[in-house]
Amino acid sequence: MKKGPAFSFDVSREGIESRLDEMERKLERMRGLYESFFMGIERSPPEVLRRELNRQILEIQQVPISNASLRFRYQALTQRWVLLITYWNRTMREIEAGTFSRDLAKAKRHLTSKGTSAVTMEEALAMGIPAKRARAFVAHQQAVQDRRDGAVQAKATAAGAAQADRATAPANTTEPKTALPVVQATSAPSGGPPPIPLPGLSDGEMQDAYRRYLEAHQQAGTAGAAPPMDKLRRSLAKQLPQILSANNCSRVRLDIAVEDGKVRLRAWPVKDS
Repeated sequence: MKKGPAFSFDVSREGIESRLDEMERKLERMRGLYESFFMGIERSPPEVLRRELNRQILEIQQVPISNASLRFRYQALTQRWVLLITYWNRTMREIEAGTFSRDLAKAKRHLTSKGTSAVTMEEALAMGIPAKRARAFVAHQQAVQDRRDGAVQAKATAAGAAQADRATAPANTTEPKTALPVVQATSAPSGGPPPIPLPGLSDGEMQDAYRRYLEAHQQAGTAGAAPPMDKLRRSLAKQLPQILSANNCSRVRLDIAVEDGKVRLRAWPVKDS
C-alpha cells in the first residue's frame, strides 16, 4: 500500500496552528537577529535558523490546509517571508560591495568631522563597522575616492586645454552659446491640489515607501519608467479602507516586493496594541 508523505508535525488543525505559531516566532526572532547583524552587534547572520525555517515552510506547503483562517495565516506568513528574504539578500549584497547605507552614513559623519577624504581600515573598525565587512567597505571608499581624483584631474586637464585654445584663438572669435538642459520638476507646483489622504498611513511613510519603490524599480531593471507617486496614492486610497476594515486596525505598513521582474507596493495591517 502506498504511504503518504511523512511530516514532522501533527497535520490536524491544532497541529497546523501550533506549527504556524512556531514559524511566526522564528521569523520574528530571525528578523531581530538580522537587524542586530546589520547594526554590527551580531558577528554573523542567522543562517542556521534561516535554513530551519525555510525547511518548515517547504514542508507545510505539502499539507492541504482546509481551514480558511489557518490558510490565510500561512499565506500571510509566506508573503512576509519572501519580502524579508528579498530585503536581507539585498542588504547582504550591499555589505559585500561596501555600499551598505548605515556604514556610508557613519563614514560621512566621520569624514565631515575629521576633514579627511578616505576611511582607513583602523577608522572603519573604530566607527563600529564589523571586521568581516570593513575590508570591502574600505575598498569601496578608496575606489570612490580614486574616481573623484580622476574626475578632478580630467577636469583640470580639460580646463588647461580650453585655456590654451582661447589663448591661440583670434581676438574676434566668439564662442557659440550652449543651451542649458531643462530639468523637469517631479513635485506638484506650488498652490496645486493637496495630495490624496491615505487612511492609516502618514505622508512621511508614503514618501519613504516610494523612495524604496524607485530603488527596487531601478535595481530590478524594469522596462519603462516607474509610475508617479500620485498614481500609487490613488490606488492605495481605494485599497487601504478595505484593509483597515477587514483587519479591524487603524494603521498599515508598506512593503516592496519584486515578483517576476515586476516591482509591487503592498500594504500590511498593523494590529493596534
